Amino acid sequence: MLYITLLDQFHPGIYSSQVIDVCDYLNQKHNARIRVVAFLSIKELRNTDAKKKLKELSPNAIVLPAFPKLKYFQWTAALLFLVCLVTGERVAICRNVFCTKMALKVRRFGLLKKIVFDGRSAMAAEIGEYDVFPVEYLRKNVKNFEKLAVNNSDFRMAVSQKLVDYWREHYGYEGKSHVIIPCTLDSKYFNKNTFEFAEEVPLCKKEMGIKDEDIVLVYAGSTAPWQSFELLEKALVPLMEKNENVKLLFLSKETPDNLRLQQKFGNRVIIKWLNHNQVPAYLMCCDYGILLREQSDTNKVASPTKFAEYLYAGLPVLISANLGDFSEFVQQHNCGVVWDESKPFCPELQKTDLKTRDYCNIVSLNYFTKNSKQNSDAYTSIVSSLQLVS
Repeated sequence: MLYITLLDQFHPGIYSSQVIDVCDYLNQKHNARIRVVAFLSIKELRNTDAKKKLKELSPNAIVLPAFPKLKYFQWTAALLFLVCLVTGERVAICRNVFCTKMALKVRRFGLLKKIVFDGRSAMAAEIGEYDVFPVEYLRKNVKNFEKLAVNNSDFRMAVSQKLVDYWREHYGYEGKSHVIIPCTLDSKYFNKNTFEFAEEVPLCKKEMGIKDEDIVLVYAGSTAPWQSFELLEKALVPLMEKNENVKLLFLSKETPDNLRLQQKFGNRVIIKWLNHNQVPAYLMCCDYGILLREQSDTNKVASPTKFAEYLYAGLPVLISANLGDFSEFVQQHNCGVVWDESKPFCPELQKTDLKTRDYCNIVSLNYFTKNSKQNSDAYTSIVSSLQLVS
């Protein structure tokens, strides 16, 4: 079996948690004999060590150049044809709409028998709302590609129930051949009992200048357009002006946005870019995780990985309404606060106590590991649908 990626910039953390970890799980638990096929841009292969890093994560991965220019992505199907011909693999999980489009072309020649569409987002919404692939050909055709992927695949994976609802509303999907698997914890890094990080936390706090009385909010991730930095600023600036004990940690690269906040609040805003294995200890220095997004279709179906990571670190999540399935999850499981934008943002925050931290960690392990019951059952359904040997 193949797991195909295309038009995904290589990011070690994302590939590790969302691609390699899934493949490792399927290999270990279901004997799926799955391998990654990553089509990367020629520029990326030439100017970075992406191939080397990916092979370090997954030694049997096949790393090939995608056909130049996004509007010609379908020509990469010729390489996928050759991969299937040489390897003899006849089953493919396709990470996005474009991979699935290529796989469906190859299926016409009988070289793929079963195709799983791994729906990570509402791609047409992302392009329409945030222009993530600024190519006119993709803008015009992505809805047709997405409709084709949703309705012509043999099985579907969705990161949220809201994404399946989106498929039903926009593409007339009426089937039941799908499973819901949210973005889960990377078992290579979020694999310890949290007490094993206890020695690291005081050192990290000292390094960042965090005091016992500080209430630390953390934002982990990029500042991509759908991350809604303006909304974040709108929420946090009044809070930090009112309460001098509130500090803000950005686990992201420096950008004009977070630097602007740092200039305003000085050492109360900390910016750090970490290796993936360092993230858990730094998260555990904090009191709350921030997950604020604007009300767009992209965000209404999303499943940000950071949600699970915040909970694992024992952090209640401060979240926007209508963010994938997670806003309702927070209310149902009492593991954070859903922000009503018509009101001030969480004005009476207190430091997070040990009992709350333990509870949030348990919630993460029960719902956001690949071995948790509902996720394990979902992967079993995928394997059964593909008639693989378990």
